[in-house]
Amino acid sequence: MAELTWVGPGGRPDALPVTPLLLDERPAVAYPYAYADLARQIVGSPAVALTLSDPRMTGSGWRAMTAAGQARLVEDSQGELFRAQLLREELRKYPPSRALADSLILQREHWWYLPRLIVILDLGGPVPVEPRVDGQSQVLSMWAGGRLHVDTVRVTDTSTDRPHVASLAGRPIPDGPASLLGHDFSVPDLERWTPWVTAGEMAGGVFKASGRPERTTLEPSLSLRQRYRRQRDLERACRANLPPG
Repeated sequence: MAELTWVGPGGRPDALPVTPLLLDERPAVAYPYAYADLARQIVGSPAVALTLSDPRMTGSGWRAMTAAGQARLVEDSQGELFRAQLLREELRKYPPSRALADSLILQREHWWYLPRLIVILDLGGPVPVEPRVDGQSQVLSMWAGGRLHVDTVRVTDTSTDRPHVASLAGRPIPDGPASLLGHDFSVPDLERWTPWVTAGEMAGGVFKASGRPERTTLEPSLSLRQRYRRQRDLERACRANLPPG
C-alpha cells in the first residue's frame, strides 16, 4: 500500500492511499473509469509524490520512503494494457479485485472494470522516511517554494483544530498550504479501506485545519446489501465515464 500526493487546482496538496503497480519498471496507479476526474486532476498537477509508509503487508526488504516527480496519463479505454501487464499484480496486491476479475468469466461479466486510466509516475530518487506505526502518525504533504514536500509525522492535540505536527524523522517542517492523510484497512482482505484527509496550513509546527474529516477510524464491516450497492455504484460510475464506442 502507498500514499499518492498531488497539488490540487487551488494550489493545496491533496493525498489518497493507492495500490502501487509497476508498468515497464515505473510505478503506476490504474484507476477504473469511475475515478476519471481524479486521475486527470492528478496528471494535471505540477508535482506528485509517492510515499510508502505503512509496514503492514510488506516483505522483509521493505523500507519506508517517499519520491517526488511528475505524472502522465495512459488512457486504456479497452483495458488491453491493464489486462496484459497489470491485472495479475493488482489481483495479488488488492484482493477485492478478485471478485470482479479473477477469471475469464468474471472479466466478461465485469468488463467495465478492466478499462483503466493509468497514471504513470516519473519519480526522482527516494528519500527515507519513518514508517507510520500507530493512529497518531500520518502523511504530511506541503506545497512550498514551488516544491512538494512529503514526510511522515506525529500529530498530537487532535481534539483541536490546531494540532501540533512533528516529523517522525526529526526534519524541519516548512510553513505553507498542507494536508494530512491518515488511513486504515482491514488485513489481509482489504475489504475495508478508509482514508481521512485534513486540509490546512502549517505555521511554526502547528497545523491550522480548515475542517475536520467525518471519520478517522476504519469503517465498520459492510452488510451483504451494502457490498452489493457499492459494486453497483462502481459499475454505474465506470459505465458513465467510459468513452463512447
